[in-house]
Amino acid sequence: MKKILFILISLFYFSHFSVAQDACSQQSSTRVRLVGDSWMHFPQLYQSYDSALAKYGFPDVGVIGDATVLISMTAETWWQFPLARIALEAALTSDAARPIDVVIVSLGGNDVGFGFYSGDSLNVVDNDLYTAKLFMDSIFGLIHTKIPNAQIIWQGYDYPNFQDPCIDFPWDPYCDTWSGHGYFTAYEVNRFLGYLTAYQDSVIQAYHQPYMHFFNCTGLMQWHYGQTTPLRYAPYGTYPPRSVPFPGGDIRYPSPHIAMGLGGIDAYHLSPDGFTVLAEFYVRKFISNYLRRNKDTTIHSLGQNFDGWVDAGTNTGTGNVLVGKNNQQLETKGVFSFNTAVIPANKKVKKAVLFFKEKTIARPYSPITRFPQNFVLDIKNGTFGNDVIEGSDYLATASLTDVACFAGSLRGNDYTLRAELNEDALQYINKNGITQFRLSITDNNLITFYNGDTTEFEGPYLDIYYDTTAIISGIKENKTSSNTLAVYPNPAENELTVTLSKEMMYKKSVLTIYNTQGASVYRTEYDKPLQQEIKIDVSQLAAGGYFISIENEQGKSVGTFVKIKE
Repeated sequence: MKKILFILISLFYFSHFSVAQDACSQQSSTRVRLVGDSWMHFPQLYQSYDSALAKYGFPDVGVIGDATVLISMTAETWWQFPLARIALEAALTSDAARPIDVVIVSLGGNDVGFGFYSGDSLNVVDNDLYTAKLFMDSIFGLIHTKIPNAQIIWQGYDYPNFQDPCIDFPWDPYCDTWSGHGYFTAYEVNRFLGYLTAYQDSVIQAYHQPYMHFFNCTGLMQWHYGQTTPLRYAPYGTYPPRSVPFPGGDIRYPSPHIAMGLGGIDAYHLSPDGFTVLAEFYVRKFISNYLRRNKDTTIHSLGQNFDGWVDAGTNTGTGNVLVGKNNQQLETKGVFSFNTAVIPANKKVKKAVLFFKEKTIARPYSPITRFPQNFVLDIKNGTFGNDVIEGSDYLATASLTDVACFAGSLRGNDYTLRAELNEDALQYINKNGITQFRLSITDNNLITFYNGDTTEFEGPYLDIYYDTTAIISGIKENKTSSNTLAVYPNPAENELTVTLSKEMMYKKSVLTIYNTQGASVYRTEYDKPLQQEIKIDVSQLAAGGYFISIENEQGKSVGTFVKIKE
């Protein structure tokens, strides 16, 4: 438990952002549910999946983990501890009406974690793995029963790093774990993590269900960061980013120290940036494609001399695509070319969505911006002049101007802008050759976008939908006596506020707080609270994760919170 004191130091520095809307009347919707242990708690806290979705063009896709993620939890606890089960079922029941597209589950690590010692053979954890699988079977079954249309991803883990934190911070409580298990080497612990990873993969494969997914992410931190300073212990040496095989990495090395949490103190959890890298892997590997699943074809821009920029002085350039005020303070527009002749002549285009990934941005926008109103997109059936970029493209007449509604949270470099074409623009997509788009911006910023000469998720691409398939869901919101309880601040230091439903305000109720082992640590009764918010002193609670419930004759509401050290 004392490890949590260190892990939770950083919890004060993060908060959730509100959602903006623009004149296109676009709205954000919650479509991803997180379930699990600390390897899901921290991504929720750091908004890792929110950031990853924004980076790939989906800032309006909301992520929720309320009441379904908590530090120190195991699959066994989520399934067998009654209050945890109630919280999970209530959250999934409410999800059935959203609906949720993807559920990401991180469980199993604590069930198996460190059930081995230095020198042990891999099969010493077989019984733990088998037991964990039984609970995972039940949890996956519950998720699918409650949200049958959702895809389920069993999130993997990446390699820890015990050596560097214990060299730099001898007082680190993780050093007790390391010494207590015989000072296992990076190679030894990585082998066990690889064994767990292979087991997760085999379990998912054995289900033979199209909605179940597992993707091996071991070695991701090594691949992303590299070991750029010499390792201080065997096998020593360095390696640059993206030089190790992925997945798998180099099993002799730990995850790079820079990837570990709490400024390198945490030996097991990742930093905010590390967890965001992990989330980006899952968005890139599966979630982005699934959110675009109904498209009929994707067309990538032509690149070379067909993507580029032109400014008000008729200067032009290719390669990087500039949009905004350039260094000469001349307004600059980007031109992107797509060979849309691949669209069958007998197909009517019913929807088209463009994705532009920016390489650099002079002045990042506020993270709360989800639907920017400062971009203008023009469409040309054919080309603005000749096929290649030329000075006359700046003022050339478009087939239609201002044709798209935008979504994008351009909060830094390498974020994606999504443009959904208006219905009246679809007729100008050229089925016989090139369709060009001209992108401009109304403020004084300068943004560099990738052109079509780069990789799949960096270059501009156009999703085309021919026939709209109505997705009819027979799912109805199931009424239940169990609901999710709203609590804040979360994490809490001294005082917790519980928000009651109106029904709870006028009934005699019992409020109870339980630790993750199921023990009651606080209990009080209310005779018709009458106020919607109740303040609770939690200053005497030990640091860690807790469940909280309010129960009366009408039913029960359950929530979770984390108590941090004062």
